[in-house]
Amino acid sequence: MTVELAGSNQRVQRMRRLARDRDLRRDEGRYVVEGPMLVEQAIRAGLDLEQLLVPMSSAHDGIVALAEASGVPCGLVEDRVFEGITSTRSAQPAIAEVCEHHVDGGDLTAGGGTLLVLAEVSDPGNAGTLVRTAEAFGVDGVVFAGGVDPYNPKVVRSAAGSTFRVPFAVVPGDDVIPVVLAALSDSGYSCWATVPDGGVSPEDVPTDAPVAVLLGNEPRGLADEVVAACDGTLTVPTVGEVESLNVAAAGAVLLYGLQQAAGR
Repeated sequence: MTVELAGSNQRVQRMRRLARDRDLRRDEGRYVVEGPMLVEQAIRAGLDLEQLLVPMSSAHDGIVALAEASGVPCGLVEDRVFEGITSTRSAQPAIAEVCEHHVDGGDLTAGGGTLLVLAEVSDPGNAGTLVRTAEAFGVDGVVFAGGVDPYNPKVVRSAAGSTFRVPFAVVPGDDVIPVVLAALSDSGYSCWATVPDGGVSPEDVPTDAPVAVLLGNEPRGLADEVVAACDGTLTVPTVGEVESLNVAAAGAVLLYGLQQAAGR
């Protein structure tokens, strides 16, 4: 059912807060998905949508009909009100409240597939791009170990729908990497740390055990003790005077190499 809502309506105020308040998202287990294309992907991925808001000018767009057919409550708000709800300067004409859907770490390791561990990766754009890359190269799951909130609107936009389809676990807090490594090791995983130099090429990683790849924080990388606790190190071979790659670029090269190694 679709109804018209005033800017003072509690549903509208709630959506505005969810788009900006990480603590509220965490406390209530809800987050926002912005834009008709992403909202459609969320619906088709079978996620639990609590509500959808669209501006009056988009009342007859296909996303409203899809949401209604899926049983999602829809609200229409004046265009000027809608522009103040979203977290972007150029508002896309749809914003949905979605229930969190991360999984337990044990669910990720149970399948024995390749995992990507984002070890305190802090930039939302990088994190979202890495989840998208993980899906593109057949990674079975992603672990957010400290760092960015995977439900940050910028992460969701950068992932372009991949966070709806790639299973991911969340291990919040500081100094959680040793705990993650121990759990992976106990589950039979071989853990590989990415380092700027001195590591093996991803094509040379042994495939006799399931592999977990760790990518570190953008300015700091992985701590020395984390690298030492891993089974090996990975490096993207480069030429010229470039010291290192952006973490999202490095992750794409490494995951492609691992895909090639798995298929040899």
